[in-house]
Amino acid sequence: MRVEESVLPGVGRKFVVTVRSGDRLVIVIHHSGSRELHYYERGSMDEPTAVLDLTDEEARELGAILAGVLFAPEAIGDTQTKLAQDTIEWVRLGPGAPCVGRTVKELQEQGAHLLAVLREGQALIPNPSPELSLSVGDTLVLAGPRGAVERLRKQMTG
Repeated sequence: MRVEESVLPGVGRKFVVTVRSGDRLVIVIHHSGSRELHYYERGSMDEPTAVLDLTDEEARELGAILAGVLFAPEAIGDTQTKLAQDTIEWVRLGPGAPCVGRTVKELQEQGAHLLAVLREGQALIPNPSPELSLSVGDTLVLAGPRGAVERLRKQMTG
């Protein structure tokens, strides 16, 4: 895969992603946060085959899906060995959890990462801001080395 980046003055940035098949995905990220995705089949850069306009929220949710936050395919080979050392955990916050009412920035554990927050009735919150306050019923997606994730989970749930 090859990625080319360019600045679009007054608009934002453009990324041209060329994949192994030769197909291209052109992503324009506007200063407003909106995104345009243009798909070009191999050998054709005149007219896109498909165009999608995404809000900032839609783009972040799509990114989380592509990154494997919601579903990770079964790993094989070397990836399986690496994943044996690391973990992704979903932790639901119940009443009385010590982190309820605290912000993301107050929760720290070296090596563990809070990837996303699933909040009932709302869209996925990928890469939550440090100011996000945690609530009862939130499901937190944690990732990192097993020991670090376990320590962070205990910090959050008591």
